[in-house]
Amino acid sequence: MEHRIAKTEKGHIEYTWLGNGPVILVSHGTSSDCFSHDGYAPLLEAGFSLLTPSRPGYGRTPSKIGTSAKEAAEAMVALLDTLDIKKCSIMAISGGGPTGISLAANWPQRIERLALIAAISQPEDRVNEPNYQSQVAFYGPMHNITWTMLQIISRLSPSSMAKQTMAIFSTHDLNEAFCNLTPEDIENISHFYRHRSSRRGALNDLTHTVEEELLQSIKIPTLIIHSREDKSVPFSHAEYALAQIPNAEFCEGGFTGHFLWIGPDYQRISQRLVEFLKAEPVLM
Repeated sequence: MEHRIAKTEKGHIEYTWLGNGPVILVSHGTSSDCFSHDGYAPLLEAGFSLLTPSRPGYGRTPSKIGTSAKEAAEAMVALLDTLDIKKCSIMAISGGGPTGISLAANWPQRIERLALIAAISQPEDRVNEPNYQSQVAFYGPMHNITWTMLQIISRLSPSSMAKQTMAIFSTHDLNEAFCNLTPEDIENISHFYRHRSSRRGALNDLTHTVEEELLQSIKIPTLIIHSREDKSVPFSHAEYALAQIPNAEFCEGGFTGHFLWIGPDYQRISQRLVEFLKAEPVLM
């Protein structure tokens, strides 16, 4: 897959750009980068193009251009300027939530719609979450070795990897969740581990904060997609965002928890997302 490096006024930003049509800027999650296109198919089929930068600290995009959520958002605006994109929507996924929120709040003239997908919206409270310390430890000094081992397991035993993934990312009964996965779902989970994963990017994300006032200042249409069974980013993030963002809409995810693009619920979820992104522009 072809990727490019944009020379912006904020620095070099790595990106991929798929499809033709209205632009969706993807603020990807942790253990992802510009090559991560999981769940893109329904959006491409609906006629959108997806611009996916490697966020600061990921891939070949340096950390220094975005050590805060606002700086990361400024870098994304610089990328839009370089590519001559006047307006777009944002799809902010998981750890990419703070960047997407900052973009929507601070540049409403450039952003038409915001979709928060299993997104972190209250990073300051992450330290109090049950699985937070283990998540931070995962990005410790041995991260590259650990990720390489996961890549090997995903190729040798996709079913074992899928079962382990459900245990980590969903609170649903493990055996029931696994039994409801199709062979295609298992392959898609295995494919996730073939992406690059960046310790540098994950640690950079830990410095990003989202003030309550920032969420409250978002005026553009917002759709929050989150599963109550998300074990990685608890449902409390969705509840918090819904309480703070004026007139935000909600679409509930399914039993696969954080991996919303896996399982039978994704057809319903992606249809709702497409409908939201295709809605008529709202005059500001």
